[in-house]
Amino acid sequence: MSLLCLSPLITTPAVRNCLVKRSRKGYNVPSWLKFLVIKGPLIIASVALLTMMMIVAVHVIGRALFNVPLFGGVELISLSGVFLISFGLAYAQWERVHISIELMIRRLPQRFQLAFAVSSLATSLLATALLAWGGVVLVWDAVVKPGSYTLILHLPSVPFKVVWVVGCITLWAYFAYHLIEALRTEREK
Repeated sequence: MSLLCLSPLITTPAVRNCLVKRSRKGYNVPSWLKFLVIKGPLIIASVALLTMMMIVAVHVIGRALFNVPLFGGVELISLSGVFLISFGLAYAQWERVHISIELMIRRLPQRFQLAFAVSSLATSLLATALLAWGGVVLVWDAVVKPGSYTLILHLPSVPFKVVWVVGCITLWAYFAYHLIEALRTEREK
């Protein structure tokens, strides 16, 4: 039934709305898309963290018991860190759990608090856009000039650079969403 819902040819409301739930603001958002956007970065970052923990455990046990560490273990940990950092930052921004110092801002009037929120989100949006753009340039350079490999395991580095760019774009999209929310809040007041 879910494959039928994805077909644009089916126009019956019951079939068309099988994946769509009405949100509080009145927008139709497919539930699978909402799950993917909200929980996707969390799942990717969690798998990367579990992978890092297992690699570290194997590396430490191999070094302590057999005096032979895991070959390329440090490189695998750092490559898993690409997934963890890029998608972990995006999820933290979605949940708004980044470190923020609100001691001075809380004492300001509401209008100034909103101005600080908008300016910090706009600055973050710009910085993330620059990171994503730099990542796209690095990916394009690695694709045009093949031969970019990791040092120890000789894995191609392009997929990891692409993951970094996708994480930056995801983070940029969350910043843009929160900026639009802040501007709507300001307009409503």
